[in-house]
Amino acid sequence: MYANMKRMNNEMAVSPIVATLVLIVVAVIGAVAVGTIMGTFSTSVSKSVNAQQASSSSQNEILVAGSTTVDPITRAAGAVYSTQNPGIKIVSQATGSGAGLQAAGQGVADIGQMSDAPSTAQLTQYPQLQVNQIGMGAIVVITNAAKPANATASLSYGDLQTAFLGSQGQNPLGSAGTYTGATLLPGDVAFAQGDFMSPATVILRSDSSGTAATFYGFLKAGQAQLTTIANSTGYQAVNGNPLMVTTVGSTSYSLGFADYGDVVANTQSGATVMIVPYNDQLIANNGGANKDGFYELPAAPTGTANILADWNALRSQAKNQYKYTVEAPSTASYAGVDVYSNQTLLRNLWYVTNGAPATDVKDFIEFVQNGPIDPNSAIHEGIFEETNNFAMTDIA
Repeated sequence: MYANMKRMNNEMAVSPIVATLVLIVVAVIGAVAVGTIMGTFSTSVSKSVNAQQASSSSQNEILVAGSTTVDPITRAAGAVYSTQNPGIKIVSQATGSGAGLQAAGQGVADIGQMSDAPSTAQLTQYPQLQVNQIGMGAIVVITNAAKPANATASLSYGDLQTAFLGSQGQNPLGSAGTYTGATLLPGDVAFAQGDFMSPATVILRSDSSGTAATFYGFLKAGQAQLTTIANSTGYQAVNGNPLMVTTVGSTSYSLGFADYGDVVANTQSGATVMIVPYNDQLIANNGGANKDGFYELPAAPTGTANILADWNALRSQAKNQYKYTVEAPSTASYAGVDVYSNQTLLRNLWYVTNGAPATDVKDFIEFVQNGPIDPNSAIHEGIFEETNNFAMTDIA
């Protein structure tokens, strides 16, 4: 019996040891399990963070640079495009048309935005450039709203030449004249006609501007005149359309020219500038009663109805210009005057790329060409209409 009791005691003695071993085994297994779980969680978190970082770093950024006229279009269209394409961000820099073309040509920007077509010299410098028209815009002549430079209700073509080219205004289609300075002086033709206040100051553009190139082309300025203007110290000059509007708005008896969209924005807020009405009698005389050949600038818009009426009138003229220069170019002249390529303040708006654009860049260009709608607008206006420009869908 003693033996049996001893055996039982031994068995009972072994039990705590076994229990301890069991606990140790359980603890080890538990630690391994927890470690495995924590390791899995840590890996999961790490993967999640890495995925987010990869997603952020892989977001494609399309850089657009150039025209201060096209910049508002690109920004507005880019905001809509990025909402619809979350992986792509559109960045627009307003640097001027010339700088935009250079940035695209050198591969610094994905897209160069321009408010005039690349010149032959520019295409020679960057032979890989591809040009895409995205719409049209208008240039208007502006003056200080409180103290206007013009003494008459509207200006003639000769008046504009006198103001911006000096005595060249004596002959609207004549040979190059002598530049007398951008500060209008008594004795100039315009003052003899009493069309301007005296003295009046003209504000010019000093940057590489598509707006300026179009405007001076409209005035038939020769290269000699432009060189003289560039070297003259007798005028004020500014960079960009917004600064032009600001400068004219803060300078009494001043005259300038700017993108229509920038001017409308001003007349709807501070109203420090106003548009000087201009009827192109030269074209009217050559084109007779044909309204298609008659170009006119609107009066200063003062309300929503006026803006819409002016925009529709300019869109109609833009449509005619596209018709006569692209769809049926042989009908674009009257009595030898090339109406729409030389005698207009409506100009084409462009995106240029250095060779064939990448797929996402091409997709954005086509998105803009199709006249995107702003979903945040109360009446779902088109981006071009909101910026007071004209999409390809408006003119083609």
